Amino acid sequence: MKLFGLLFFLMGFFYPSIQSHAISDGKTHKDIKQLEQRIKKLESERKRNSHSNNISTATGLSRSFNPAISLHGLLLGTYNSEGNDNSSQSYKTGLSVEELELQLAGNVDTWFRVHSTFSMEGTETFGLEELVGSGLITNNLSLQVGKLFVPIGKHNQLHTHSQPFVATPVSNEMVLGEDGLKEIGFGANYLLPFPFFSEINLQILEGENEDLFASTVNDGFAYLTRSANSFDLSDETTMAANLAYAFGDNSLSGPYRTTEVLGVDIRFKHKPLGREGYRTTVWQSEFLSSTREQIKTGFYTYLQQQFAKHWWAQGRYSHSYQQSDRSDQNQYSLALSYFPSEFLETKLEYTHLNQYAADENQLFLRLNFTLGAHKGHNY
Repeated sequence: MKLFGLLFFLMGFFYPSIQSHAISDGKTHKDIKQLEQRIKKLESERKRNSHSNNISTATGLSRSFNPAISLHGLLLGTYNSEGNDNSSQSYKTGLSVEELELQLAGNVDTWFRVHSTFSMEGTETFGLEELVGSGLITNNLSLQVGKLFVPIGKHNQLHTHSQPFVATPVSNEMVLGEDGLKEIGFGANYLLPFPFFSEINLQILEGENEDLFASTVNDGFAYLTRSANSFDLSDETTMAANLAYAFGDNSLSGPYRTTEVLGVDIRFKHKPLGREGYRTTVWQSEFLSSTREQIKTGFYTYLQQQFAKHWWAQGRYSHSYQQSDRSDQNQYSLALSYFPSEFLETKLEYTHLNQYAADENQLFLRLNFTLGAHKGHNY
């Protein structure tokens, strides 16, 4: 009798706990079931979205390898104090479509990528400006082939819409020609095993630039070697220093048959951390020299300052010298840029050109816009 009483007492004592545990265990099991159903639903939705994003409903083919397409437009208003009676003036007073660029870029397969640029200066001539196929062979070695912006100096590698000033530096025009140095060629980049970024670039070029090469023989190629280096001076400041040398046959004979080109550039970029992130400072300088019957040299230096989220102010000085007639040019530029977003820029620029013919005062107002994919610019 005492035993039954003891059992009854124990059941009364533990029953609430057992019931609570049973209820809790049942609730947990129910919650787990609901979570599993929710996970399955989310996975199903993700698969459907992924399928619809990567498959073209028109063709049924994967769009993951389709090219990224963008259109860059430059609309320009110009005032020039000189040459208004000359219709062939480079920067003449008036309104114009300075340039349109159509870019297509994408992966051909898992290791080969193609980037192409078609441009139209003004509203008449449309043609291929750049076509580069690149492939990563190893972690340190990559190859490029096609029509290239030759990496000699910084400015020569920039498309018109990404150049920091409207007016081209007189140093680049004098040494590399009005259209810069763009060549069909083959190149290889090798990343050196250093604790900082250091890359060696070698290129074999067709050598068609009339201001520098333009050999009269079919095997008159041009060759380029370049060392590119970048360092972190601190968490907020980086430095880039590059040296390039190119040589090749030209259309002359005798001791002037070979053209040599040298390019040196240096760049500092300071971007404060934290709340002062919109106070970026950039200083860049570049020296160019070429020898083709005569020596031509030039350099520029400019300073850019971002003083607010959407505003940049910048100034540049450029100088060029030609040995044959001992003529030089001095160019001074000031610009103010407003970027409401990375796809749109309005720039107001004043340039004073002091040269052997006559001084020029140029005033530019340019609208620069991008439609579609917008890749990051070269550092």
